[in-house]
Amino acid sequence: MESIQIHKNGMITKKEKEFSGSILKFLGHSIKIDETVTLRSFFMMIQRYPKLKNISDILDALLEIASKNTAPGLKTEELKSLLFYKTIEIKGFPGKPSLILYNNLKGVSNEKNIDLKFFHLETLLDHQLNLGNLQHIVFGEKEDVFEYETIYTLFEFIEGIAWELSFNFNPLQCSIRR
Repeated sequence: MESIQIHKNGMITKKEKEFSGSILKFLGHSIKIDETVTLRSFFMMIQRYPKLKNISDILDALLEIASKNTAPGLKTEELKSLLFYKTIEIKGFPGKPSLILYNNLKGVSNEKNIDLKFFHLETLLDHQLNLGNLQHIVFGEKEDVFEYETIYTLFEFIEGIAWELSFNFNPLQCSIRR
């Protein structure tokens, strides 16, 4: 599978050259991201390649919030970084067996993944964004987690982040203050 690289400034390159043509032809390509990529870089990528907004209806609203917050250093002290990863869920008895793969975006603090639904988008923009392994969580007498190397396509990355951020949509100015 061919891969593309996402850079801190939102630029996408293939074989170290900025691509030419339609960005949509790269939706099925696997991605790699620079170590310096942040959530702000994700929004810069969407702004740089506006056809990517067609992947999710929520992207316009999220871009509006992100574009109003241009000051650097927008981070919550509660998180070290952000992690985008896949989870595999296997269901068996009772009922019909099924296999479900889904993407997650979580905050990382003290080696624990933290749900982002109570964080405002503005407080996440400058956190480093990393790609994680696929996690297979097995429930039994104890909980076991197996991790596997995996790839992410450009489509999965954009749609997954948009979906996860749709749950913490309220802008910072809408927070309840004491």
